[in-house]
Amino acid sequence: MANVFKNAYKDATASLADLIAPLDSNHYAIVLTIRATNVHASNDVTVDCVVKDGSSGESYIAKGVTVPVGTSIELAAPSKIVLEATDQIEVLASATSSIEFFASYLEVTD
Repeated sequence: MANVFKNAYKDATASLADLIAPLDSNHYAIVLTIRATNVHASNDVTVDCVVKDGSSGESYIAKGVTVPVGTSIELAAPSKIVLEATDQIEVLASATSSIEFFASYLEVTD
């Protein structure tokens, strides 16, 4: 069993896009943090973050959450999020190039 710490980065757009791409079979991940930072010069921005379960649908971690100008919000802590094989996390923002998402996770291979 191999354990590898990884991170992911995404400049958000107005369409859902992978922050953590679907995991390979025999892999799972423990998400330690998902941070959204508003880098826009003057406007608050709303964000969505969704877990897409490869077998049963999707569930929002955050929906329509406002990130004020010049601030960051934590979407995952203090809890952890477990992703199984084929699961993924997607993100979007109400304004393109205004939010930077960052995730840190431990990927485990059986």
